[in-house]
Amino acid sequence: METMGMRGRGTWGIGFIAMVMVAATLGLSGCSLFTPARSEVEREQVSAKIDGSALVQEGVLTVALDFSDAPQGMVASDGTVTGYDTDVARALASNLGLSVAFVDAASPSDVLANGTADVYVGASSTDSSDAVTVFGDCLEDAPALFAGKAVSTVTASSLADMVVGVQGSSAAQDALNKAGIVGEQRTYSNVNECFEALAAGEVDCVACDATAGAYLARAYEGVTFSGTLDAVTVYGVAAASSNSAVVEAVSAALEEVSSSGALSAAHAAWYGSLPLVLSDAALPGVTITLPDSALAGDRAAAEGSLIDSDVDINELNG
Repeated sequence: METMGMRGRGTWGIGFIAMVMVAATLGLSGCSLFTPARSEVEREQVSAKIDGSALVQEGVLTVALDFSDAPQGMVASDGTVTGYDTDVARALASNLGLSVAFVDAASPSDVLANGTADVYVGASSTDSSDAVTVFGDCLEDAPALFAGKAVSTVTASSLADMVVGVQGSSAAQDALNKAGIVGEQRTYSNVNECFEALAAGEVDCVACDATAGAYLARAYEGVTFSGTLDAVTVYGVAAASSNSAVVEAVSAALEEVSSSGALSAAHAAWYGSLPLVLSDAALPGVTITLPDSALAGDRAAAEGSLIDSDVDINELNG
């Protein structure tokens, strides 16, 4: 802390001198620079792209997501809903010229059928039905491996000489066993404990969901994503099939948000350097086989929801 304080004072001194020089230069040239107040900044107004009659509430995109599926959806200590899926929802609403409201739901079927929400963010292909249309690609996830700073290279064969921390009876442990990766496994009750063990030097690597691991890895120096261990599940947006106005407008908005770079920016903010596309990110030496559709991806049933939602979100994002 003292070192940071001295650095801050030194930087302030240099900055002050620089400001004096700039001020003198501007004074001599007769030019002035002013920063407008927030109230003076004109924000671009976007007309609503969905008629109010097609929405649960006029002027609002009501978005359902799983509040317990950290880090995609979770409730912060101040009671606000946050997570990657909420950032996706806000970007969609902004593109559509709407404000946004959130509804907690474990799956899209009920909330879309009873008109509680306009869309569900975080739906997989298994959620698709005659009544529910799933579209787009918001997020890709899969069981994956993260290596500690003492490990330079990881392959399926090199894991035989390593200790892997994994949540017991999790999708990641199933993936390790399915891939035939031999070596010592140490089981823990949740993903947080796995990363604490990694930081303490108790294990060499952690096997967990890619999004969960990438989110937590930002708080640990030198932890790197090594590759996926099993098939990738794609998560998109779901809407009631009968509500064509919402399906068409939100689908177009998702394409625009993705092409503009807003989606990748949100992904980087929550998951760091984790690749946006995981289909070609398999751990070297691991052969990925596609699962049966019934096993394709209930994200909450895997282990993402087992991240401690009390982790300081602001600290990790800072």
